[in-house]
Amino acid sequence: MLDELLIFFGIGLISLGMSGFLLSDRVGVVKPIAMRLFFIGVIFHELAHYIASLAVGEVPKEIHVKWYSERYEGDCSPHGWVRPSEPPSFLQAVVIAFAPLYMSTWLIFLLVFGVLFTPLYDPIVKTTSVFVVVSLLLTAAPSAGDVRIIGYAFQKDPQHSWHQILLIIVSVLILWGILALTHITFFLDVLYYFAIEGIYLGLKFSIRGMRWLVARVTPHEYKKPTKTHSRAYTRKIYKPKKSRANCE
Repeated sequence: MLDELLIFFGIGLISLGMSGFLLSDRVGVVKPIAMRLFFIGVIFHELAHYIASLAVGEVPKEIHVKWYSERYEGDCSPHGWVRPSEPPSFLQAVVIAFAPLYMSTWLIFLLVFGVLFTPLYDPIVKTTSVFVVVSLLLTAAPSAGDVRIIGYAFQKDPQHSWHQILLIIVSVLILWGILALTHITFFLDVLYYFAIEGIYLGLKFSIRGMRWLVARVTPHEYKKPTKTHSRAYTRKIYKPKKSRANCE
């Protein structure tokens, strides 16, 4: 699992380096080709965001991919975005932001070792796979907007964000303890993530259940409100005093 995280980190660095170089004016005539490959990568990048949003329970309002810049008319600037129906939590924002890196890495390894290094495919398929791999590498890393969304989600509710971080850490420690005691090894690294997710959800709903149980069992003391006697819309009745002269 740790090796896989290092691979993700390496693919992210390669993505940032390739996009910064191939999309610059230093490459000359190669830039138009790189821009078109980048556009293909943007399509997959936004699709990965969309799929991850659905996976964490967020149904996006819309998804957009554009070729031209919205700020400068006629300027070629491939970009896109996925607009959520409501602001995501911190953990949801992290999963959505890094979904393109995760999915791109798996696809890159699948195309490289399953197509390029396999003699079963003809040169046309292998050449197409090379272009797809370059497209994925150009857009695999999270964009600046993706990182900003993570920061906004954390600032929106820091207490809940720290709560999610603590639950993730505890889930990882529990899984590590189980694997160390049972000596179980998963044949796919993705199963470790599913196991952590399962433990996280178990802890999350367990805490909710305990809170509900405590709220139901804990007696509530209600103070009997004091009665107040008020005579609204009344005034003291005027009683005239008897005159002594009249009494005599």
